[in-house]
Amino acid sequence: MKKLWFLAVGILYSAIPMSLFGGDWAQFRGGTALSVAAGNSLPDSWKEAPKPAWRTAVDGSGWSQPIVVGNRVFVTTAVAKYGKPKGMMGGVLDLSTMGKAAKPKDPVQWRLVCLALDSGEILWQQTVADAVPAHGKHASNTFATETPAASGDTVYAMFGAAGVLAAYDFEGKQKWTKSLGTQKITNDFGTGSSLVLTGDQLFVQLYNDESGSLLCLNAADGAERWKAERGKGSSWATPIIWDNAGTREVVTAGQGSVIAYDLASGTERWRYAGLDTSFSCSVVADDKAVYFGTSSPGSSAPMAAIAAGHTGDLSLTDSNSQHAAILWHGSKSGAGMPSPVIVGDYIYFFGNTATCYDKQTGKEVYRKRLPGGTLAAGCPVVVGDKIYLVNELGNILVITTGKQFEVLAELKTGASGEVYWSTPAVANNSLLVRSSDAVYCYR
Repeated sequence: MKKLWFLAVGILYSAIPMSLFGGDWAQFRGGTALSVAAGNSLPDSWKEAPKPAWRTAVDGSGWSQPIVVGNRVFVTTAVAKYGKPKGMMGGVLDLSTMGKAAKPKDPVQWRLVCLALDSGEILWQQTVADAVPAHGKHASNTFATETPAASGDTVYAMFGAAGVLAAYDFEGKQKWTKSLGTQKITNDFGTGSSLVLTGDQLFVQLYNDESGSLLCLNAADGAERWKAERGKGSSWATPIIWDNAGTREVVTAGQGSVIAYDLASGTERWRYAGLDTSFSCSVVADDKAVYFGTSSPGSSAPMAAIAAGHTGDLSLTDSNSQHAAILWHGSKSGAGMPSPVIVGDYIYFFGNTATCYDKQTGKEVYRKRLPGGTLAAGCPVVVGDKIYLVNELGNILVITTGKQFEVLAELKTGASGEVYWSTPAVANNSLLVRSSDAVYCYR
């Protein structure tokens, strides 16, 4: 049961190339914005469920987040006979889904799909791989959970279950492809960590039961620049890029620890170990610190804030329970599958509850049940002074920021029979929501 909570919708944080438009959403969680959609706005008039500007059905299924560059929307999908992914009740909480998944027998087509933002029209779709998966997945996960990443003229798609990474131009022509090897994930729950693109560096995290590799690739051709190894162990989190007092780092969260590497060389800069769990939700950061919380059944649900300006082993032990680099630490974090978001002085975690902490002290500000106690699996997005969260029924929750918890609206936008575990995207004043069946656009 413990690892079921790690069916992550992976988390990305990266620098956006200057060739992108200001209103784009080119990576998971919007790149360096870490889910804060600056420069975008959504209608204040949303008190009742808005009608979508468009709805486009997508063959297959995938929990990858839609990404947007200009008028192009990119999603990935896995087309197979395995049926649609299940929600919390039909999947994670169903005892029949426990244990190792059955070995797949039927082939899967892994596709990259390009849609038009203005109309929802499918402009093109390409099959990146076509094979029988080497490993199974959990009933609530998909074979296309990793979110793609894009520069101003190239989109990159990775499928962990196929062991394939590929780059395409915006007209659908393949630029290059690279074999990564398939990943054996704990209890065959399936993969989830997404790509990170910063400048001409493309990062691929391969944390699984057989290895713990972080690859830095040349975005132009997929050639390896460096590789950093850690202990094996599955993780569904995605690295972030962080400026640690002037040194750019790639920060990873895996089984038992958070480790940061020098962005240019891959040399380990610092680590915080001794955690009794792995990660589904990723870490978050500002210019002062990296913050994290994680949880799984049976764990202490650890959380901590790691200050900028430190190197080396920052781990706490029974004999050394304090370190200048650790601003605060605690347990019972309230973290679920969604990655946390920072707004002002506060950090917010979501699952079937909303938990808010003071980021300077780690003190809990509130812990409240979401409407109906319904799970939110996708990450929140922040537009202006509001947090937008899509629960697994497809309803859009509009929540205030600040130290008072208030649900301003629960927009009943969900479609019957569809499951919503993907993270929404905000680009060009549009909210993109993905279900198990389709992509929706709200304006």
